[in-house]
Amino acid sequence: MFLWVLFAGSLLALADRGEIQAAEWSVEPSMSAKGEYHSNLLLAFGPQRSTYAYWLSPAVRFTGATESLKVHSRLATDFAQYFGGRDTTIVNVYFPLSVQYRAERSIWGFNGGLTRDNTLRSELLQTGVVLAFAQRNLWSANPTWTYNVTERVSAESSYQYQHAMYEGGGAQFGLIGYQVHTGSQALSYKIRESDSVQITGIFTRFLAPERNDTVTDTYGVQIGGSHAFSEHVTLSASGGPRFISNSINTGFGTLEDRSTVWTFNGKATTSYERAQLTLNIGRDIFPSGLGLLIQTDHLGANASYELTDKISIFLSGQASIVNSVASGALSGLSRETKFFNLSPQINWRVDEYWSVETGYTYSRRELEGIDQSSESHASRVMVTYVPAKLSIGR
Repeated sequence: MFLWVLFAGSLLALADRGEIQAAEWSVEPSMSAKGEYHSNLLLAFGPQRSTYAYWLSPAVRFTGATESLKVHSRLATDFAQYFGGRDTTIVNVYFPLSVQYRAERSIWGFNGGLTRDNTLRSELLQTGVVLAFAQRNLWSANPTWTYNVTERVSAESSYQYQHAMYEGGGAQFGLIGYQVHTGSQALSYKIRESDSVQITGIFTRFLAPERNDTVTDTYGVQIGGSHAFSEHVTLSASGGPRFISNSINTGFGTLEDRSTVWTFNGKATTSYERAQLTLNIGRDIFPSGLGLLIQTDHLGANASYELTDKISIFLSGQASIVNSVASGALSGLSRETKFFNLSPQINWRVDEYWSVETGYTYSRRELEGIDQSSESHASRVMVTYVPAKLSIGR
C-alpha cells in the first residue's frame, strides 16, 4: 500500500508542475462470452467426470499519453459458473497499471496491480504444478528507473514486490500465502544496432510465514545478450548461477538448506508479414502456493499465421519438468512433475466490433514413481464485442 501512495503522490507532484497534460486519453470497453468443456479439469489420475463452464467477461481499457508520459490500465472481471464434475462459481478481477515517464536521460516506470484469478489459469501454466481449484489474490508493484549513461550504455534499477493470498479452501489443499521481494541492478551495452549485452545482479527474498516461518534468500548474477540476424530473425540468451539458502522453523529448532541452481533462458523469434514463430527454452525459479520456490525446466513454442485479413490461426505448446528448489528434508514437493500442453486456436474478426475465438487444449501430467499419467481434453468458444473507442484529445 505504501508504494501505491508514494507513486500516486509522485503523479500528483508532476501534475502540479503541469507535466501531465495528456495529448490523448482513451477508453475502450469490451464484453466477452465463453463456453468451455473439460474432460479432466484438475488433471487428476483415474477416470473423471466431464466439467462444463460458461464465462461472462466485461472489461474496459484506459490509455493516456503525452510526449513524456504514458499511462495504461485495464479493469476486467470474469464471472464463471462450473458444473458437472465440478460445481462452483468464481469471480476473477484484473486491474493492472502501467506508467512510464521519460526525462532527458531517465525513464521512470511502474507496473503493478491486483490479479484475482484461479490457480489453474495462473500457476499451472507458469510452474507446471496443479495447485487444486482455489482463488488467488496477487498484489504486485514493480517500480523501475533506467538511466542512459551514454548513447550505448544504460543502467536499470528495479524492485518488485508480490503478495499472494489464497481464499476459501486453499488451506485444505496445502496452499499458503507468500511474499516476494526482488531487487536487481542491470548494466546494458549496445554494441551496434543489432547487438547488445547485459549483466544483472539479482537478490530475492521469499517469505511464507504460515509454512513454519519459511525464508528463502536467492542471489546471483546473470549475463545475457541479443542479436538480430536480419530484419525478421532475432535471438536472445541469458544465464547465470543462483545461490539459494532456505530456513524453516520446526518448533524444535531451525533447519537450513543451501543449494546452487544455474538458470538460463534462450529465445528465438522469426516474424514476417503474415507469420510469426517464437521458440523458447530455459530454467527458471518461481514462487508457488506450496510455500516454497519451484524450479521449472521448460521448452515452449508459439506460432501464428494470418490466413486472411480476418482469420488467424495460433498454435502454442509447452513441456516442463518441475522440481522444488529445497532438499527433500524441507520440500513440500517430493516428486518430480512433468507437464505438457498443446493448444491450437482460430480467431475470426467478423467485423469492426465482433470477433469469434475457438480453441482446443490437450494437457498431460506425470508424477515420478507413478506408473500412469493424467490427461485432459478441453475446448472453448468465445465471442467478443468491442464497441467504438472513446478518445479525448488535448
